[in-house]
Order: sequence, then structure tokens, then C-alpha cells
Amino acid sequence: MKFSENWLRTWVNPNMSSADLAHALTMAGLEVESLEPAAPPFNNVVVGQVLEVKAHPGADRLNVCQVEVGAALPLSIVCGAANVAVGVKVPCAQIGAVLPGNFIIKQAKVRNVESHGMLCSAKELGLAAESDGLWLLSADAPVGKNLRDYLELDDTLCTLKLTPNRSDCFSVLGIAREVAAITGMQFSAPSIMPSIPTLHESIKLKIEAPDACPLYCARIVRSVNATASTPPWMVRRLERSGLRTINAVVDITNYVMLELGQPLHAFDLGKITGSITVRNARAGEQLELLNGQNLAMQDDMLVTLMKKARLLWQA
Repeated sequence: MKFSENWLRTWVNPNMSSADLAHALTMAGLEVESLEPAAPPFNNVVVGQVLEVKAHPGADRLNVCQVEVGAALPLSIVCGAANVAVGVKVPCAQIGAVLPGNFIIKQAKVRNVESHGMLCSAKELGLAAESDGLWLLSADAPVGKNLRDYLELDDTLCTLKLTPNRSDCFSVLGIAREVAAITGMQFSAPSIMPSIPTLHESIKLKIEAPDACPLYCARIVRSVNATASTPPWMVRRLERSGLRTINAVVDITNYVMLELGQPLHAFDLGKITGSITVRNARAGEQLELLNGQNLAMQDDMLVTLMKKARLLWQA
């Protein structure tokens, strides 16, 4: 089980370091397999907004940018990124910043034009293996805010090596409950407002493996915006838990699963023309995964079948 320490501390926040918390969990029987920083060390990098872009007078592939960083005056920065444009918000390393690799940002002249900082890609900040231009931040990113604070980069990723009898800790909720018991700290679950159903449509369900799956529930939800973007804070928590974001619908179901320990899956209602049947797999069956690959099934695997529809299951 991999999770963000910052996420855990929204539920329970003991006054102890990451290392001490990891030791306490291990001594309680929840072995901490690894601790790793969410981001490499760097400093003096803030959210900047590009106000002006002009061609460099002495270089075809360079631009001279005026960048707002929350100071009295904008910074003049020479930038060669192809995706720099007026209005974008990007990480801006100010003079004196130290980036990964001990790269120090200094005031410099680039082809006889003064440059007072550096606009950064995710790769230059050690947050991506490859980058195609500047890291374009969200439009609502607060100009001048420290990037580490804005993106919660001072976070620790914790991986637990759980034994089969501790399935209750396959969620942030379960781990938080355990931490509260170990440390005596108050357990503060986020307030969740119940959703009152306004849609009374239903779909037929059939459970053929009650020992393996005694309960299977489904609800129809309409008017879903399939093009909506997943909030950046949710993307961060999912990625720091080792999950790749796909779209808002899938991301929300994965988020609920990780936080509350409740497995969820969203089906496309338009592809279901019959009932949903839950049963054990049959020898020789092939399961088509969301990534297009096929998985050979074994007799004891529990699957969900949509009659008269393609078989789908989240990998």
C-alpha cells in the first residue's frame, strides 16, 4: 500500500517526523517498506505568469519574456521554450535558486540581453524524466506562490508491506485509524455530505458467487461530463499512490477506493443492454482490460459480466 503522508495527515496528524511515524507503524505490525520524497530538493522557485513575449534581437529561437512573480516589477527572462506564450503560468526559478543537480540560477547575459531568472520544465525540477517545453501550471495557480507549497512537494511517499490479515489498512482511512490508535491522536475524518438520489432508474444485478461476493451494488448516474478535468490535488494524490490518472470518472472511483477502501468501478451505461452478473471465471476465458490487453482467466477469479456487452474490468 503506497500513499502520500500529506494525505494521511489530513485524517490524523501526530506531532512526529516521517521517520518516527514510520517506526511507530512498523513496531505496530504495519511494516514500512520504504520512505521516499515526493520531489527532489530545490528552492526559490515560484509560480510565474508570462506577461509579454518578444523575439530576442540576436537569436531566432529565443524570446525575451516579462514575467510576473508577485514582486514590485516583472522579471525579464530569456527563454527558448517553444510553448512559452502570453498568459501562461509556469515555474519561475529566481536568481539564487538552487535546482536539482546543484544548478544555481544566476543573473546572466544571453546574447547581450539580461536574464533575471529561468522558466522551468518539469524535467529541470526533477519531477519528470522527459519534458516537452515549459511546465504549464493550472490557470488558477497563485502568482508568486512558492511552487513547493502550491504543489505540496514537501511530501513523503510511504509504502507499507501489508500482510493478508491487515486488509483493513489498504486505504488511507484504515491507516489513519491505526495511527490514531498507536499515537493517541484525534482521528478527524473529513466531513462527507450525503447525496440525496434524484434518479430512480435501476439495472438488474445477479450474483452467482455469493461466497466470494456477498454484496454488489450499482447506481445509475446521468448528466456526467466525460470531458471534465480531474482536480490537480486529486491527480497528485493518485500519482503519489502509484496510480496513473485516466479521466475524471475513473479517477474519482480510484480515489474513493484508495481513501475509503471501497472498491468501485464505472461502467459505460450505453454498452450495457442486459443485466450485470457477478460470477467466477471459467477456464479458457479471456478478459479484455482497459489498456486493450487480454488476460487469461483462472477458475477461481471473480469477474463482473455485462450481458450482451464487451467484458471490461479495470487493471
